[in-house]
Amino acid sequence: MKTAPTYDELRQEVIRLKERVAYLERLLYGAKSDKLLSKVPEDQPSLFDDLFKEALDKKASEIEQAKKEIEKEAQERQAKAKKSPKRPGKYHYHGLEERTTVIMPDDVDASQCDVIGKDVTRVLHHEAARVWVEVIERPILRLKSEKNALRPKFFQSRPSRPVIGGNHVAADMLSHIIIDKYRYHLPEYRQAKQYADSGLKLPVSTINDWVHAVAGKLSPLYEAHRKDVLSTSDYLQIDEVPWRVADQKGKCRHGYAWQFNDSRPDSHGLYFLYLYGSRGGHVPRAELSSFHGAIQTDGYGVYDYFEEQENITLLSCMAHVRRKFTDAQKSHPLLSAQAVKWIALLYTLEENLRSRNATCEEIAAERKAKAIPIMDAMEVWMESVSSQCTPSDSMGKAIDYAYKLWPRLRRYTLDGRYKIDNNTVERGQRPSVMGRKNYLFSKSDVGASDNAIFYSLIESCDLVGINPLKWLNFVLDNLHDDSSQEEIRKLLPYYYKKTRE
Repeated sequence: MKTAPTYDELRQEVIRLKERVAYLERLLYGAKSDKLLSKVPEDQPSLFDDLFKEALDKKASEIEQAKKEIEKEAQERQAKAKKSPKRPGKYHYHGLEERTTVIMPDDVDASQCDVIGKDVTRVLHHEAARVWVEVIERPILRLKSEKNALRPKFFQSRPSRPVIGGNHVAADMLSHIIIDKYRYHLPEYRQAKQYADSGLKLPVSTINDWVHAVAGKLSPLYEAHRKDVLSTSDYLQIDEVPWRVADQKGKCRHGYAWQFNDSRPDSHGLYFLYLYGSRGGHVPRAELSSFHGAIQTDGYGVYDYFEEQENITLLSCMAHVRRKFTDAQKSHPLLSAQAVKWIALLYTLEENLRSRNATCEEIAAERKAKAIPIMDAMEVWMESVSSQCTPSDSMGKAIDYAYKLWPRLRRYTLDGRYKIDNNTVERGQRPSVMGRKNYLFSKSDVGASDNAIFYSLIESCDLVGINPLKWLNFVLDNLHDDSSQEEIRKLLPYYYKKTRE
């Protein structure tokens, strides 16, 4: 017979439920940021102050000095930013066509006047995209002298190479379809409506067939890009993003795509890897079997494997730790506020370094002198206050999560190229998430794999700084079935940009 819960058990359950409700309310109605819900007064005593002073008496002056230097530089940077606002006073344009219209006064004969000055106004215009048909004629020629010959010789130009089978759609048309879908998140049925308004009636199934045909054409380029990122980079940020797959009648399942982001300053881009939607550890283990360098991840357990690999340095993400402490504000507001405050100090240091364009060597030295003492302080603090939190409440979970990952979190100080978090790779997931909200799901694993090809190449264009529409148009015109590996390599976004610099 099941015994009734005790008062303490019921009390703990009520606390957990309140935390859960507060968390869900923030997700639904609040700003999804890592800011504190309420500001903790600077002069309000907290349990942290006593424990901090007791546990860190020897390091207190060193940490306080680092704190003062970081905050002083931040104040100077912020004061300078206020004097030179980033927002321009008027809109700017670059590379747009200019058409000049001269308007003369009506009540005077301009031929009898001299122009002594002028007022110039620039007005933006927009012309709707045009869809047109190119009619290609290839005349068949015969020599006049062979008019009555038994076997006259005929001449005709060779047909142009088709972009995809059938040779009835050009690279520029296909490029716009792909970019509209994967960059601007416009589903195929909406594109069909747009083309219908322009006088072209295309079945959605035809557009879909073209998209998959382009994916097949770009497949060798995707594989070359994936190989290039893995072979040239020694610093990758990795994360997984859910992609829905509706390959069962009336059901959707969660598949996952892995994102590998080359996070070096001279990045070659990123790529998504979709293997039947698996989120299992065998995917990154196989993908990184020959990789040498650093990888930065969240706290997902499959990455623990790489902690034991000699060829890999495993880094973690401070943003995930900050998020855990932010979520703990309802149960332990003072403790969580202090943790977020110290993490914010680490981020302020990073912003200071970025604003003065510090070199990698300067960044590493600054982190060693200022970030390491702060992280040492937080580590001892977590050991001190952990006994005051139950393992099941949100503060206990935040401390447990951070403490286990602390050695990995400290490693960003080893190299000035490393980042304090893996927000870069998470930002790379936004286009696929926005697309998912519009066209909802893929109908098969093949469709999801095609999505990985497009998102990998288009987002890499953004990372390396080239126009994805112009790049894709060029690639579709110059990528052929018999293209060599060297020719394919030159079409990759990173090397395409190098040829045009």
